[in-house]
Amino acid sequence: MRFRQQRSTTLDLALALQRELIGRTGSWELNFLPRPVTPETDLFRDGLRSWARTVGSGLPAFLAAARRPQDLPTRVDDDALRPGAELITTALTAAAPMFADALPLFEDVRKQGVAEVTDLLAPERYLAPLCAALGTVDTGRTLDLHLVPLAPAPPATGFLIAEGRATGVYADCRRFRGATLADAVLTMLGWAQLKSGAIPEGHLSTELVRRLPGGAPYRRRLRVVLTKILVEMTAGHLVRAVDSGHRPCADVLGTKWRYPRLYSVAERHWPRYLDGDIDRDQALTRMAADLSAHSPRWFVDHVDPSSLAADFYLLEWLTAAGDRTARARLFQWLPHLCAELAGHLDNVIGNELGHYERARTGHYPRELADFIGEINQGDSRVTWQRLRRELGHARALQLATEAFAGPGVEFGGEAWAPVAAMVRRYVLHELPDRVFVDQCFTLEHNNGSLFDKYQDTATMRELLDAQAATDLGTLLTHASAEVRELWHGRFRDSAEHHPMWLGPSPTPPPGARTRRSGRGGTGLPGSAPGTVGCGDRGERDAFDPLRDPLRDSPVRIRRMVARRPFSSPLKIYRSITAVLHTGHGDIHLDLRPEEAPYTADNFVGLATGSRPWTDPLTGAAGTGGFYDGTVFHRRVPGFAIQGGDRLGTGHGSAGYRIPDEVLPDRGFEHPFQLAMANLGRDSTGSQFFITLAPATHLNGHYTIFGEVADAPSRSVVGDIASSRTAVRLDRVTISAD
Repeated sequence: MRFRQQRSTTLDLALALQRELIGRTGSWELNFLPRPVTPETDLFRDGLRSWARTVGSGLPAFLAAARRPQDLPTRVDDDALRPGAELITTALTAAAPMFADALPLFEDVRKQGVAEVTDLLAPERYLAPLCAALGTVDTGRTLDLHLVPLAPAPPATGFLIAEGRATGVYADCRRFRGATLADAVLTMLGWAQLKSGAIPEGHLSTELVRRLPGGAPYRRRLRVVLTKILVEMTAGHLVRAVDSGHRPCADVLGTKWRYPRLYSVAERHWPRYLDGDIDRDQALTRMAADLSAHSPRWFVDHVDPSSLAADFYLLEWLTAAGDRTARARLFQWLPHLCAELAGHLDNVIGNELGHYERARTGHYPRELADFIGEINQGDSRVTWQRLRRELGHARALQLATEAFAGPGVEFGGEAWAPVAAMVRRYVLHELPDRVFVDQCFTLEHNNGSLFDKYQDTATMRELLDAQAATDLGTLLTHASAEVRELWHGRFRDSAEHHPMWLGPSPTPPPGARTRRSGRGGTGLPGSAPGTVGCGDRGERDAFDPLRDPLRDSPVRIRRMVARRPFSSPLKIYRSITAVLHTGHGDIHLDLRPEEAPYTADNFVGLATGSRPWTDPLTGAAGTGGFYDGTVFHRRVPGFAIQGGDRLGTGHGSAGYRIPDEVLPDRGFEHPFQLAMANLGRDSTGSQFFITLAPATHLNGHYTIFGEVADAPSRSVVGDIASSRTAVRLDRVTISAD
């Protein structure tokens, strides 16, 4: 299977709009679509949902064949796709002017991507080994390859579908660059090769079903994820053969960290086949043997970091009490735990630095500004690895700390600065291993546990509260089976001689197995169920492949736990009215502090200057009312007016963000609602808007905290919306009780 480079302006526009509406990786990265979006633009969501019923997660190939959005209806090749095509045509036509200046900015990036892929992925280098690894045959098919500048992320890649089969692939050449772009493209070609329709003898899916049979959900999930890992490993290996410095996407983009147990099994055997040390049949057979040792749940379920923390804290207690077995297990495990945590945090720090693409760095030292600019060239996780090598670990982590604590403060960086500083101290040998591990577990970012990106952190807060309260019983409920056995053995031997063992530790049930010696793995990623550092609290036999009580149950979905902290103190108001004094007249507003107390208080604080803010024009602390002298930079007749940006571009803020206060029973069914603009969930800042008509497509996305009070004020809002030039907001008068 080969590819040919193609280009489609309609596909570019459609993917850019999809990214802006539902596919951005974070609310802080660069965006081009003014928010809130107009009703016409929002029809794109409905069009995609309509198409998904027919083409799944891909996009119809005719989308790329249309020279312009208006041509889409004439390109439809399936009547089931026609209603969606009409909606998407309307949305793309409305959005096209807003992207007209943005998409051409990435022409050089696209040209560079074309050259890099052509150089790295010559068919004679990848085709034969890719087919051999996947057990497929070269049918001579050629896929269209579109390198696009803006695509939804994750995954920033996708298929174009026609008549139920992939006819093309796309990849974001702005996000993925160089060897990483080649890796992503080759991974997509690998998936297309597996799904090409021909299933010869030795096909990877057939071989995995033969060696790992069964139709239960966890068994199917095991095969799917293992296939993903093997395809990604193969792609990374082939690219690395050309670029020896390439770090495979499976590592840097996350698969390795999401499924460390399954990845470790594949990593033991598949690279040996790719290197020619063993044949393919041997690699698959050895993987299947390893995977058959435990229930599929063991390899598919996510790691529980609260179990790792419980093991660590309890082993420390036992070691301090003189337990030699616990001491030996702790010192055997500690190097592996440190390496795992350091690697995890290194990857996440690189990911978090990618949120500062919008950061204004002109008021910061040149080296820091260049660092932030460079880290956001392409995927920040990839660039971070390169810069860390080039600058040295300590200097790179110092710049990361300064980036988080400086321009990154607006984007939640104040919580990540201590994390980067802690990792730097560990790299410089200023933190002992035990202190480093403790800080990894106890430090948190703005939404909670440091490990919530790839691990199941649902019970982490409960574990940390128990540790702080010396609640040994709760710690034991989170610990691995081996640590519980060590604890209960020490408890029986020492309860009469040492008051420490008189805590609320549960007594083992009659007949329960106990082990005083700690044999087994040394911790993630290759440890066995029940052993120290396995990342699970289950009993030793809970993952027996034949007796697992949950082996036929639905696959457990990882729960994302996100706290929504309010960083500023709240001033309570019973009632608030505001007057916007504009060049077209006054707008009287009634605010609703009882429905959105933090939002109303934030608006009052900015309007009066009582809340500290940062001037985006100077980078200095602002004085007086934030809104004084600003303009209504966005005016859409019949839809909304928007203001509150001292830059006057729609990209400015007051230097901080607050969470949303969206009520399920409060929507935009009526016109002249006052609401806060945002760039995504919990990214409200200083910008506000007033609607001129019902706008139910905005329901659930924006905090409504007031409304226009009277008819004359509504007339002023209409006049501002119709103005051809920006309208000045002279000042805001607040009357509050």
